[in-house]
Amino acid sequence: MKILIIGAGVIGSIFGWAAARIPSNHVTHLIRPGRSARFSNGLAMDIYDRRPGHPRRLNENYAIQVTEQIDPADHYDLVIVPTKHYTLAQTLQQVTPLLKGADYLLLTQNWLGTDQIDALIAPDHYIFGDAKAGGGFCDDRLVCTLSSIDIGPISGKPEDCLQKTRALFASADIPVQIQDEMLHYLWVQYAINAGAWPALVRAGSFKKLLNEAKNIKPTFLAVNECLQVVKARGVNLEHFPATQMYQNPSWLKMQLGGIAMSLMFRSEYQKRCSLHALADPQEVRTFYFDLLNSGHALGVNMPAMENYQTDMLNFTQPGSAW
Repeated sequence: MKILIIGAGVIGSIFGWAAARIPSNHVTHLIRPGRSARFSNGLAMDIYDRRPGHPRRLNENYAIQVTEQIDPADHYDLVIVPTKHYTLAQTLQQVTPLLKGADYLLLTQNWLGTDQIDALIAPDHYIFGDAKAGGGFCDDRLVCTLSSIDIGPISGKPEDCLQKTRALFASADIPVQIQDEMLHYLWVQYAINAGAWPALVRAGSFKKLLNEAKNIKPTFLAVNECLQVVKARGVNLEHFPATQMYQNPSWLKMQLGGIAMSLMFRSEYQKRCSLHALADPQEVRTFYFDLLNSGHALGVNMPAMENYQTDMLNFTQPGSAW
């Protein structure tokens, strides 16, 4: 399979490495002009691998293949776009004219719907994906983890795109979960992140967030408010088990949830997934204000989220989440 990955960031590099290990795949990363020299010796990777049957720890050099421009004569079976959701339309405007008829896997979040995307790609030529992977760059080494991926269509009938994407990840031993309600799934994930991030910003690190009991209740209340916004949009929260911990947050549920969160973030997988959590203030603030503004527009009462507004406005410098 001939695969083009837009960029060589954390998620694109992780999945590019996994796909390129299959001899029948040819993987190329499209990078910004002038950056090819950075990858002349490959990309050093420290990987915590949760795929079934694979060694847990790997230190490898990914012989990454890069290009700084798209040749319209090239045909790619799949174009993978791992980018911030608020830059997705701009990215697609630059590449779609040169990739006529291509199928796309959009590894990004969504809150505002797909009108801009549908204007650039036919709905039967793209699906969304949510990567259970993450990490960060430390001194030109990618410290990362890989577990699985959720994929699904938003509209149309992109059967070819869905099947070739599932086949790609299956060949790389990456477990795939098909989400039948992908847009609602993405909104739920968006809401949980938007509600949890403000407490992390205020605490300054995961260690402080999880080790100080005073942080647990506000976090649960904020996430619950964000989920009520999703519910007000018509999403049935009962279809998404990840929401149950945050709904109707009683004292006991919050205490048990706090313990569960503390245990979860002790894992090497979760620590690596969250390395970048405070690395992009624009992303954090976008999530927060998207939910707050949508909640106000829909008449959802959001006192817990509103309590973080000063913290979020003042969060302008990237930092380490650990």
